[in-house]
Amino acid sequence: MVGENIEVQTNISFMDAAKGVQKDIAVTPLVQCKTCSGNGLKKGMSRSQCKACEGTGTRVHFMQGGFQMASTCSSCGGQGVTIPKGGECGACRGNGAVRERRTVTVDIPGGVEDGMRLRVMGEGDHPPTGQAANPKARSEKGDLYVFIRVAPDAKFARNGSDVLYTASIPLTTAVLGGEISVPTLDGEVKVKVATGTGTGDKITLSGMGMNKLSSKRGNNGDLRVEFKVQMPKYLSVNQRTIIEMLADEMGDKSAKRIMNLNQYKEAPTAKDTSGKPGSSADDHKDEGFLRNMWHSVTGQHDHLNKPTEEQKKKNGDDQQEQEPKKASGSG
Repeated sequence: MVGENIEVQTNISFMDAAKGVQKDIAVTPLVQCKTCSGNGLKKGMSRSQCKACEGTGTRVHFMQGGFQMASTCSSCGGQGVTIPKGGECGACRGNGAVRERRTVTVDIPGGVEDGMRLRVMGEGDHPPTGQAANPKARSEKGDLYVFIRVAPDAKFARNGSDVLYTASIPLTTAVLGGEISVPTLDGEVKVKVATGTGTGDKITLSGMGMNKLSSKRGNNGDLRVEFKVQMPKYLSVNQRTIIEMLADEMGDKSAKRIMNLNQYKEAPTAKDTSGKPGSSADDHKDEGFLRNMWHSVTGQHDHLNKPTEEQKKKNGDDQQEQEPKKASGSG
């Protein structure tokens, strides 16, 4: 005789599924009755042949027209023997097995997926031997099936044995490149971000995924990192100025401009600068850092630091006047 199987459900975390875990699971299976040792009888009682079916376990019914129909004997349940009235075991009521609460420790291997079932042999129900014709016949317990539910993780997802992670990177890192920290199943690692990385670009860290249950060598899957560029929704004045400068430098004519940087692109001529505000370097010493940087990059202030022809002539005359004075004083 073989007992019935038992099915239970247990919940584990994503990291438990990755690393493996031991779980204590409470079950209430049928176990052999200790009072009657599974025979279903009180001490000193024994089974007798069923009088209704004369030990055959079936009863024959005669139908009209000479037909016969056989059915299981309702008195002995098809066993051919019966327990005398009042002779059943008081603990199991003649069943030969009783319910008992037990704790089973289940080893859940790393790499299990949500929805998998684990089989634990011999942890199911004991067969009801008290209802058998021969309670001492060979019996076997059923199995325990553990239904695994894996909770979702806030950082990781998975595709089979591969672990998926989305890394958010600043716009500046995406444009310039750099290095970021990426979490793995075994801690954080540093990964390089290539220059010009865009949303949807991926890199693969080999062997840093889940354990492959189907692999005899215990190989692991991969960690697949997908980049997501963080695009700012709002820009400060300085940030927008820099971005518009970048758009101008890259020749992007479709980008929207609101900082009006074009008014500083054309350097004023000598005719425009003479005697007007802004024609000397001193007039620009208190302008903002970004505007000053823009003027320096575009070379718009180079002409302010150069002396004009009139200044050159004046400097030359002053130098000639100083030389005779020095000569006369030395004699």
